[in-house]
Amino acid sequence: MDWRNRIGLYGSYFLGMAAIGFTLPYLPLFLAEKGLSDRAIGIVSTLAALSGLAQFPIGLWSDRIGWRKPFLVAALALIAVSTVLLRGAEGVVWLGFLVILFAENGVGRAVVESLSGAEAAALAPRGGVGAALGALRFWKPIGIVLAALLGSWMSERHGVGAILVPLAVVQSLAVVAALLIHETPRRDQVAPEAPEPRDAVGPRAKEWFPRDAGLWIFVTAMVLYHAANAPGGVYLGLFLKRDLEAPDRMLAYAFVVSMAAWMLVVWPAGWLADRWGRKPLLIAGWAIMSIRLGLLALIHAPWIAVANQALDGLGNGLFAVIAAAWVTDRLADPRRSGEAQVIVGSCLVLGSALGPAASGFLVGPLGYRGLFAALAAVGVVATAIVAAFVPETLTRHKELADGRTVVPMATTSDLSTTP
Repeated sequence: MDWRNRIGLYGSYFLGMAAIGFTLPYLPLFLAEKGLSDRAIGIVSTLAALSGLAQFPIGLWSDRIGWRKPFLVAALALIAVSTVLLRGAEGVVWLGFLVILFAENGVGRAVVESLSGAEAAALAPRGGVGAALGALRFWKPIGIVLAALLGSWMSERHGVGAILVPLAVVQSLAVVAALLIHETPRRDQVAPEAPEPRDAVGPRAKEWFPRDAGLWIFVTAMVLYHAANAPGGVYLGLFLKRDLEAPDRMLAYAFVVSMAAWMLVVWPAGWLADRWGRKPLLIAGWAIMSIRLGLLALIHAPWIAVANQALDGLGNGLFAVIAAAWVTDRLADPRRSGEAQVIVGSCLVLGSALGPAASGFLVGPLGYRGLFAALAAVGVVATAIVAAFVPETLTRHKELADGRTVVPMATTSDLSTTP
């Protein structure tokens, strides 16, 4: 990847994701100030999460035409426009529509997350997909933490809505940075001399949902990961405040600790995954998530709960890099790097919707500690699935690359029996 693409891709991702530092701690407060009830805020958040599923057809379409930059620029532009309009917006419907474009799990940032990863994988050198994804994801927590710290300072002096002014500038700069990315038409197309993969023609080659048992097992594990992990984030603040009687500043500390751990792990994780393989780090990521939730059920001191958030950052950082690398390997076709990323992103959307929805019915009878213990049990099941049924993909990926041929695993005739 040349320096122009590095600046364009990493810069647009860093700037585009920075506003998550506003959406996570401050967006609900901003919407409440605008007059939205707790129920309305919950409905808007759910709709925003579901809108993230739009990344799936967009990712497939970008693969089909061989261009990702136009979709990336368009998504960043929508985020920038929504940021500008959000501060002066009134009314539940108009505010809800803008939040769907702006939110951390809404359609805009979901597309940016997936297509940025696809672009990094497509531009990566042979055997360097994990390292490229790690280098990209490294910039996300930096922008988030900086935006959160800026928001903390501005909200105390000028109110929550004032944070949107510098964020609008930042989101506009993300669009400018994305324009620096340069692509060549169909650059990731299979070389003409490469043999056609088996069964790559006909109806199965055009299916949106690949018939790969191993891939679907991993999809299940990813959905379970987020179904267990997402409620842990939703209820952590309430647990700290109500059960542990922590001061408000501890909530910000917990957020920063998680992001710092993420930042420290993503870059070496990608490098190690390209050398040790994907599966050991996948197991580590799932296991760390389960351990973190189990410890939350036992913790009685606020500072220990904050320190425990380092495990949250480690687990999520490993997932962000290694899961995407595994799916990229599994599809084994550089023309489908967008599809690989949106599969991972769609699992995040589904798990993040199912987990909190189920937890809402469980937190009353179980309490926070009981809920965390139940979520840890779900995490253990997901970890066992990864350990027992998810195969290593790095060896096959290297063999295909060295042979200068691509055999898309999701279009071969024997995938229904491939573990």
